[in-house]
Amino acid sequence: MPSRGRSSLEQLFGSKVRVRLLRLFLENPQDRFYVREITRRIGAHIHSVRREISNLQKLGLIAAREDGVKTPQTNRRYYEVRPDFLLFEELRSFILKSHTLLQSDFARALQESGDVKYLAFTGHFVGAKDMPTDMLIVGRVKREDCRRWVRLLEQELGRLINYTLMTPEEYEHRKKMTDRFIYQVLESPKIALVDKLNILP
Repeated sequence: MPSRGRSSLEQLFGSKVRVRLLRLFLENPQDRFYVREITRRIGAHIHSVRREISNLQKLGLIAAREDGVKTPQTNRRYYEVRPDFLLFEELRSFILKSHTLLQSDFARALQESGDVKYLAFTGHFVGAKDMPTDMLIVGRVKREDCRRWVRLLEQELGRLINYTLMTPEEYEHRKKMTDRFIYQVLESPKIALVDKLNILP
């Protein structure tokens, strides 16, 4: 996905993998991850992940710990962020604010792929984990293109995104039928980046 915001962060932090690792750890400070899990979540090669984790360990931001009985089958080394790191809060705040750049890049890429009438981020993007979707897209966009852009966004954020894509006709029909899903999304907190349907915030 073409991304001015991501390029800026890469220049600032040194590499794409490092930026994705920072997002993963700083947005999930309560979680621990093992290397192969990290490679799947951020879509990076294992050697690059190991190298950047080592760099972050030397910096003091990431710590390693081993769980389980030490056998080849059960022992895993996990990594977690250190909340006592001197710049933890500042880095976390910066990374969270960078979501705005990612969302704008995604919206621009999606609009270049088709005719987007409405695009809103909700669910995990606004801290509403009980929402049925994280993103509502109304328009004429090829599903394979949409899935490709969503996949790239998932790799940037290090987590799955539950999204909903529907045509304008389907949206209008479900709205007239007072579809519960539609009204739950429209009446909940969200970040609307494209609104050619004049839907109220």
